[in-house]
Amino acid sequence: MPERSSEVLPELYPELDTPGGLKEALAREAVRRGHRAEPLDPVEGYDPAVAACCARGEARFAVYATNADEREFRIEISADSGWPWGAFGSSGDLAVVDAILHAWREGASIGQLRREWTLLAATPLEAAPPGRVVSTAWRLTLERSPVIRLGDAELAEALYAQPALRVLFPFPSHGEFSLLSSTADPFYEQVPRVVPSGDGLWNVVLLRSLWSPHVPSRVLGSRLGAREAAALVAANVPPGCGPAIEGGWPQPPPIKTPVVGDIDG
Repeated sequence: MPERSSEVLPELYPELDTPGGLKEALAREAVRRGHRAEPLDPVEGYDPAVAACCARGEARFAVYATNADEREFRIEISADSGWPWGAFGSSGDLAVVDAILHAWREGASIGQLRREWTLLAATPLEAAPPGRVVSTAWRLTLERSPVIRLGDAELAEALYAQPALRVLFPFPSHGEFSLLSSTADPFYEQVPRVVPSGDGLWNVVLLRSLWSPHVPSRVLGSRLGAREAAALVAANVPPGCGPAIEGGWPQPPPIKTPVVGDIDG
């Protein structure tokens, strides 16, 4: 996936285009700000040039510079206990990252950090910059993040491989995989849904919509592999569908029920 690149992009991250990458850049920033430059560790699955982390007991602070579209240092902070994740955010300023990291190393709680830096949020989707909620959801889905609901990995990759589908909001649930035109409730589903057939294969179903109750549900394809199912969904994207809007779908005007005796004209 694009955001998992291990290449440093000098035009976006000039301070990382040196030996040591992100790890050394954070250490230099700490020294510049008069903070103690404690060592950072690599992040499994990422090149040390673009990702680094450290631990505080059971908690963990990780930073990623993997966005190839715009400058972004992505922060993930886990809690000591309970729900494993506590704060997410991003900033284009390495000094801000160092300030948050320093406060965390000094013992600041998740709550204190979120009160001090409003860029931090409880979930990665809440923390996603405007215009990036859909791409963030896909990144978390493909990276198999433990902080969101996950669908079948092979199916997710097949759906993402279709350009017409990756602009929609991925929403796996109960074994099924929906692609939505809005990122929050009220959700709007315009394209067929992929549902399991019970034998490792998939059915593609165009479901009756609450928005269009007069359109019956129908099965478009049965017992398909992941790539076949994704291709069939992509072939049935209606005109004008996507990209998904951020937030809930605007309520359409109510469908008028004809009244006996109404006369047209």
